[in-house]
Amino acid sequence: MLFGAWTAKILAEVVRLDVPDALARGPMTAGELVRNAGIRAHPGALHRALRACAALGIVSEDSAGRFGPTRLSALLTRDAPETMKRYVEFSGGLLWKVWTGLPEALATETPQARAQLGMEFFDYLAAHPKSLEDFGEALKVHSAVVNKGVLERYDFSGIRTFVDVGAGFGHLVIAVLGKYLDVRGVVFDLPEVVEAAPEQVPVRSDAIAKRLTYVPGDMFESVPPADAYVLKLILHDWDDASCATILRNCCDRLEPGGRVIAIDAVLPPLGDVSDVPSKLLDINMMMLLPGKERTRAEWEALYRGAGLAITAMIPIPDAYNTFVIEGRRIAER
Repeated sequence: MLFGAWTAKILAEVVRLDVPDALARGPMTAGELVRNAGIRAHPGALHRALRACAALGIVSEDSAGRFGPTRLSALLTRDAPETMKRYVEFSGGLLWKVWTGLPEALATETPQARAQLGMEFFDYLAAHPKSLEDFGEALKVHSAVVNKGVLERYDFSGIRTFVDVGAGFGHLVIAVLGKYLDVRGVVFDLPEVVEAAPEQVPVRSDAIAKRLTYVPGDMFESVPPADAYVLKLILHDWDDASCATILRNCCDRLEPGGRVIAIDAVLPPLGDVSDVPSKLLDINMMMLLPGKERTRAEWEALYRGAGLAITAMIPIPDAYNTFVIEGRRIAER
C-alpha cells in the first residue's frame, strides 16, 4: 500500500515519455530507447524505472536488459482504441500535484485545487487549454464504459425528449438517439461547450441530427422542459446544497410522468468495507471539488429533498460501482 504512490508516479512518467509507443515496435534496451527511439531520459535512470515497470507487468524484461511490450503496455500507447495513456498521465501529473494538499484536506475537508494550483479546479482548466484537453482525454475511457453500460442496462423507451444536463460534447445523447429512434435529445451545457460540441463530435447521421438540439445555459439557473433529464457524472462534483438546486431545477421543468436520471457512483453502506475504487474516488472528489460520492441512503435523501423518489437503481459494470439512479416526482409514484 505504501508503495502505491511510487507505482503511480513511475508509471505516469514512463508513459509521458512515450515508452509504450516506442516498445510497440519491438524490444529495446534503455540505451536503445534513448538513442534510437528518441526517448528523452538518462539511459541508466530509464533502465531502473523500466525494471520496476517489468516487475509490475507493464513491460517485459530479458536477461540482456531488453524491455518489450505487453498486454498492459498496449493499453498505454497513444493510438490504442481504448487508450489509458492520458488518464495515467493526468493521474500522475495535475492530480498528483493537487493531492499534495491531502494533510490540509483532512484537517479542513476543503478542496485543495486553489491551494496547490492557484485557482479552483474548473477555473484552472478553463485558464489552461492544455490541461483542459488532458482532463477531457483522461475522462474519455471511463465515460465510454459508462455510456456502453447505460445503453445496455437502462431502457429509454417511452421518453419523448430527454435533456443531458452538463452533456459536454453530447456523446451519450448521440448514442441514445442512435438506439431509440423515437426519442429527441438536447445537449445542455455552458455556452462555450455547446458552441464547440458540433465540431468536436460531428453527427454523421441525418436521422439523429434532426432529433438533436444544442441548448446553452446554466443548470444552477434553469433547464429546458423535458420528460427526462440525465445527469451523468455531474452530481458527484457538487455538495448537497448545490445538488439540491440542480435537482429542483429539473423537477420544476419535468413533464408529468417524467424521470430524473443520475449516473454516478454509489458507495457501499457503513460496515461494508468492500469497493476500494469508489472510496478512493470519494477522496479524489474531496481533493478537487466540493463534491463527494454518496451511499444509497444519501442518494435517497438528496432526491427526496428535491421532491423526487428513487424508483430504480441499476448497476453498471465499471470500475467505480456506478449506477443509473432513476427518480420520479413523489406525488406521481
